[in-house]
Amino acid sequence: MALNIYGLEQRIADVMGRARIPGMALALFQEQEVVYARGFGVTAVDDGGLPVTPRTLFRIGSLTKSMTAAAIMRFVERGDLDLDAPVSRYVPWLRFSQAGAEERITLRMLLSHSAGLPTAYAPFGYRGEDGLASYVRDEVSGYEFTAPPGKLYSYSNPGVRVAGLILQVVAGRPYTELMQELVFDPLDMERTTFDLTVAITYPVAQSHGLDDDGNLRVWHRYSDNTGSYPSGSVISTAVDMAHYGLMHLNAGVHRGRRVLAPESVAEMQSVVADCYGVGGGGYGLGFHVDRYKGRRRVWHEGSISTYGSRLVLLPETGTGVVLFNNRCPGFWTTAAALADSILDEFLGLPAAATEPPSVEPDRGRWQRYEGAYLGDWRGLAEVEVDRGQLVLTWNGEALPLSAARPDLYWARRPGDGEIVSVGFVPEDEGQVQYVQVNSSPCRRWVPDTSPALPSGEWAAYAGHYVGAEGLRVRLEGDRLLLYSEDVGREMACVPLGGHRFASDVGVIEFQVAEDGSVPALRFGHIWTLNRAS
Repeated sequence: MALNIYGLEQRIADVMGRARIPGMALALFQEQEVVYARGFGVTAVDDGGLPVTPRTLFRIGSLTKSMTAAAIMRFVERGDLDLDAPVSRYVPWLRFSQAGAEERITLRMLLSHSAGLPTAYAPFGYRGEDGLASYVRDEVSGYEFTAPPGKLYSYSNPGVRVAGLILQVVAGRPYTELMQELVFDPLDMERTTFDLTVAITYPVAQSHGLDDDGNLRVWHRYSDNTGSYPSGSVISTAVDMAHYGLMHLNAGVHRGRRVLAPESVAEMQSVVADCYGVGGGGYGLGFHVDRYKGRRRVWHEGSISTYGSRLVLLPETGTGVVLFNNRCPGFWTTAAALADSILDEFLGLPAAATEPPSVEPDRGRWQRYEGAYLGDWRGLAEVEVDRGQLVLTWNGEALPLSAARPDLYWARRPGDGEIVSVGFVPEDEGQVQYVQVNSSPCRRWVPDTSPALPSGEWAAYAGHYVGAEGLRVRLEGDRLLLYSEDVGREMACVPLGGHRFASDVGVIEFQVAEDGSVPALRFGHIWTLNRAS
């Protein structure tokens, strides 16, 4: 096993240049040690920027979720928590918008994103030790459910926050204090913290975005909300996260000390919720679990503010890699490709990706599949049978589907070769009500009867909308086109009625003022981006 360090560092430099990433850190680890660790670029492009090292702090976003799960598993081992008990047992005052849900939802559902709660993002708003409880009481209690509890996988920040609250209530101590004691200290994660006053005593990579003129600038809005801590607020280094990854690769042992029972590690890495991905697998307790080039893969990625992170473990080889950066748009593709290339080269894996499986479809099910489905994060998915072929029309693009299994289909987009997966969530009878498009739920939809603005008036929507990321909207003839910095390509917008449109990044709704101007847009049901001047 070998790694061409010079070639790797050249690839990283090229990626950072193309994607305009100021700083990146990575660590490659295997068996009991860190094999390679390096920082690239700078912590900030303005005054005070320092070279990034493997011990530079980054915000890691949703990699936090598996750490919350690890802390909870320690309490499960002690018998203080039961993964399958109703959450009402531990927090009697818990209430949700769906009557009686607190008696049906369990910790296992919360940690596997199958409780039915929405994605929801709350970067600001709650501070102090009471912030987590206040957020759950004031906000989560009113969230509309994506699906009934236990029905399907639906990625949910609030769900993991409720799990963190349960840990806090049962322990009778602050969540952050518990994480320090149960996870950070036992794993020698020396700089890892939630506390900004601790973080700033070390070199910290600053979040970056683009200003209205397209110049790279430090993103000075530092999102911090005690209520969101369990789902995505850890600040860590590549070396510290390598320690965390090595513990999972070594059945819960770190430097000869047992941190988690092997049964707990195995349970975290076992599929609970089917994500309907063509790579197989699904989501466990705090981790995605699937197959990569014939090997079991355990992974997660994260983003917060404009930071991006990715952790990948290949347990059968005892190998893993972690990547951080301080500018997130486009990172999902670049980080995944970099992580894959590092593991491929180090382990001698084939460069070509594994082709999704194809089986004879069960045509008897197709009538139950036909219909239109709408999802906050995937937009409009229309399924029909056309001349003996099951076809997905995804936000206006028709894609013939091939079966990977009776309830899972896939297509390859002709332009970029992207694999699109479509899973049909079974019902006891009648038509399917939910599909998973690229592992994100879309619900059967009846078209909006409110009239859409005529295409001749769509020019009002055109412009640059900025926030933690940027979206550009333009009109080309009678087509409204959207460019996403995160996706890195332009996509068509399909009118849904009113000022709402469907796109590959989800449902877009333009905020129209009384004078007809459009000062902002909202997408994914949670993000609001303001129009650049």
